[in-house]
Amino acid sequence: MTNYPNNQERTGEYLKKFNREHVLKLLVNEEEPIIFDIGANNGTSLKQFKEYWPKSKVHCFEPQNSCWETLQNSANQYSDNSVFINRVAAGEKESSSINFYTHDISDGLSGFYPVNLDSKDSISLKDAKGKELFSNYSESFNHRSSVPMIKLENYILKNKIESINLLKIDTQGYEPQVLSGLGQMLQKVDVVISELIFYDYYDRKLSFSDLEKFLLPAGFSLYDISHISKNPMNGRTDWVDVIYINERIIS
Repeated sequence: MTNYPNNQERTGEYLKKFNREHVLKLLVNEEEPIIFDIGANNGTSLKQFKEYWPKSKVHCFEPQNSCWETLQNSANQYSDNSVFINRVAAGEKESSSINFYTHDISDGLSGFYPVNLDSKDSISLKDAKGKELFSNYSESFNHRSSVPMIKLENYILKNKIESINLLKIDTQGYEPQVLSGLGQMLQKVDVVISELIFYDYYDRKLSFSDLEKFLLPAGFSLYDISHISKNPMNGRTDWVDVIYINERIIS
């Protein structure tokens, strides 16, 4: 057993061996895993998953029409029947029309909660506040439209999917509703990687309990905080990526 004189050396040894890819591949060691990509956006995560697991089958869910062409082009690079593009949102209920907010600044900011224009944690909003440019800047946010939504529980049953090796959720604060929509099917998931937003950039911010009220009863435990985004303006943690593992797959 190796003894490290301090935590810095212990962490340094970890960094020599592990990054996000290594951790995920350690947990998902199937050659042909089933992956759900919730909030697939323009296909960045799809490309990453296909690099990690070339023979994976990836089910992408993205309601934002400005992302569809790029996402489809990404999917077209891979063999037939290995990527499934679903142009819908995933949430806690089935609906043909749910409010969705887009922003001129980036497709990656869009979601079910409007940007909080009174945010105290956003560097860009604080810089613009009180200046003449703020009114023009603020007009680039919160364009409301409507998108269709499905429950993943129904999708899994309809498509007779027996298990999900990896569930990735990046929905700008809507992660609890995605988990809620899985119902009992959440127990069929092996590993969950989710964004968790703590800062006030949106009208909704989260805490660990918002995810764990679904994950813990389904048999999951926290495995890793794989990314931490720190705020250089006020020193807080703005968001993290967390990895939860279903304890039934732990040997």
